[in-house]
Amino acid sequence: MFAKKNVVAAAALALLAMGAQAQVTLYGTADVSLGRKQVITGFDVNGKAIKSSSTNVDSSDMSQSFVGIKGQEDLGGGLKAVFKLEAPIALDTGAATTNFFGQNATVGLAGDFGAVNLGRFESLYKLEGGAFNPFGTSKTFSPTFNTGLASNDSWSNGISYVSPNLSGLTLSAQVSLAETAKSTATTYSGGAYAVSANYVAGPLGLSAVFGEVKSTDATVPADKSRPWLLGASYDFGVVKLFGQYGQTKLNEKSPAASAKHKGFQVGVGVPVTANGAVLASYGENKETIENVSGSSKGRDFSLGYTHNLSKRTNVYAAVINERVSDLTVAPAAKGTINSFAVGVRHSF
Repeated sequence: MFAKKNVVAAAALALLAMGAQAQVTLYGTADVSLGRKQVITGFDVNGKAIKSSSTNVDSSDMSQSFVGIKGQEDLGGGLKAVFKLEAPIALDTGAATTNFFGQNATVGLAGDFGAVNLGRFESLYKLEGGAFNPFGTSKTFSPTFNTGLASNDSWSNGISYVSPNLSGLTLSAQVSLAETAKSTATTYSGGAYAVSANYVAGPLGLSAVFGEVKSTDATVPADKSRPWLLGASYDFGVVKLFGQYGQTKLNEKSPAASAKHKGFQVGVGVPVTANGAVLASYGENKETIENVSGSSKGRDFSLGYTHNLSKRTNVYAAVINERVSDLTVAPAAKGTINSFAVGVRHSF
């Protein structure tokens, strides 16, 4: 373990030393909070939720805590070499939450044609899902991610392309290679792809992302999905509106089965002072399973307040009400939980 830490430290120092030849930036976000969290651990014989509560010091409630290193080198003729390394961390324990550079670990080329990168990167579903709801990619308070409307992950073994800005329109594509993950009688081959279009014109923002996901880490999965997600926002100045709608078709190979998820999210961001804003978001997701009567649903409502103490430091308070129901079982399983937190974020 000691040797491993030395290797990581040496690598980081070597990257910083590159600043003499290239533009290198050390950056990141530190988000830590104190709150009371509830989870559903199961259901009793009457379908009533069994709950567990705890008071926690947590990391990344509103924004992912991470340390990043990025840079570029001018190769001439408008061509640049670029790289990005981002390591998610848990501030409450100091531990890495994934592989060391699990959020982004890419190197590529950029120019008038756009940018091509290889490595591990945040998925288009995460990026577009976070851009069109007031709580961003919050793992705790965003209904977009809590209800499963979008996934909050990164893809490995990947190739990505982002176009230049075409009068407000940006096109993107991502592929996660299957590599040696070949299909069997009971599993699909690995791999995933996604394409997106993002349009921004003044206060208006629009997005669409579509793809197919089997696995994003070169493993063989038992099921595959075809998700798509639409997003829109409009900033009136006194209020910013957000909306999303998406569907996912799921297929399991053995035994053969299919299901469909569909859901939406609507939200607002309301500036109430020069430095503070109220956030609110409501989302639903419904799952129906082939040849099974009834459906399961998730419904989330979040309310929060954020206040900027400076350009880099922000404090927040937020609460989320989560309701789940499963009508595919008898008796119907239902439950409601509430969680809240107050926290501080610093970007550097």
